[in-house]
Amino acid sequence: MATKKITITLPEEALEQVRELARKAGLPLSTWIAQKLEHEARIQAGLEAMREWQEEHGAFTEEELVQAREELAKADAELRAARAPITPGKVA
Repeated sequence: MATKKITITLPEEALEQVRELARKAGLPLSTWIAQKLEHEARIQAGLEAMREWQEEHGAFTEEELVQAREELAKADAELRAARAPITPGKVA
């Protein structure tokens, strides 16, 4: 992926916070910020797709919302399990 260097202005307090978050994640600041921006872009694209779907098919039913919440909870649990640190001698 091509990259481009840019300049941004942040409040000092926010910069301190994101530097610490990037450090805890073991990532360079620019990588951490890029990941967060990509994540937000995916969320916004998903929300737009949902709006378009509802414009064409009508509002989601309560059953569809319950199913979506269940699927999201399952996906979240799988992601947490995949990201969990491996402890030697510990059985999952």
